[in-house]
Amino acid sequence: MKKHLFSLVLTFLMAVSVLLGGTTAAEAGHFVQVADTGVLALKANEKWEREYHTRMGDVKIRFRNLADSKESKRYHLIIWWRDPGSNKYIRVANGYSPKNLFGYAFKVFRDNSTGRVYFAMDAHGRVVLYGYDTFARKLEMYVDSIDYYSPLPLPSMLVRPDGDLELRFDSVNRRGGSTRYRLFWDVRRNWFGYEDLNVPVSYNGPATYDDSVYDTSVLNAKTIYEGVD
Repeated sequence: MKKHLFSLVLTFLMAVSVLLGGTTAAEAGHFVQVADTGVLALKANEKWEREYHTRMGDVKIRFRNLADSKESKRYHLIIWWRDPGSNKYIRVANGYSPKNLFGYAFKVFRDNSTGRVYFAMDAHGRVVLYGYDTFARKLEMYVDSIDYYSPLPLPSMLVRPDGDLELRFDSVNRRGGSTRYRLFWDVRRNWFGYEDLNVPVSYNGPATYDDSVYDTSVLNAKTIYEGVD
C-alpha cells in the first residue's frame, strides 16, 4: 500500500509540474561507477576491507559480520574519506545493518560534475543510496528503493548510457521486463530528482516471496543501514 500511495503522489506532482510549466528534465549526467564489490556473504566474524581511488579523493570501506551481535546490528559498516593530496582519512560513516540471508553488495559511484561520491548498498531486496558531499563533508541518504513502486521484487542501481543513475527492479529470475526510474542530480533542489521510465508491467508472481530466493526481512527494517551523521 505504501508503495502504491507513494507512486500515485509522485505521479500527481509530476502532472502538476507540467501543467504549471515546470519540467523534470535535466542535462545528461556525469556519473561513473568506480567500484562494485559483488555480494559480500561474510562468514561469522569475517571482515572485508578495500580502498578505492577516485579523482575527487580516496574512499575506504570496511564491512564486518558480528556473529555475537543481535540481528538488527549483525553487520558493522565503516566508510572513510581522504581528500586528494591528504595523508589522513576521515571517518564519514560508522553504523550497523541487520542480518540478511544473502549478505550485502556495494557499488561506488562518482558524479564528475559535482565531485560527490555515492554508495549504493544492495541487500537483495532493498537498495539505498548514500552520498558523501565532499564540500559539506557529510553523508546523506538520497534514495531508498522501498519508496518506489514496482510489482517486481529485486532492485539494483546502475549508471545509464546518458550518465545518470537508474533504479531498476527485476524479477527473481531476471527475465522479462523491468521497472525503471532515472535518477538525476537536481541542482535547484540540491537533491536527486527522478523520471518514471515505465510502461505498465504485468507480473503474475506470488503476493509474497519464498525466503529461499528473496529475503523479505530487509523490507521490515527501518533502513538497511543506521549510522548516518
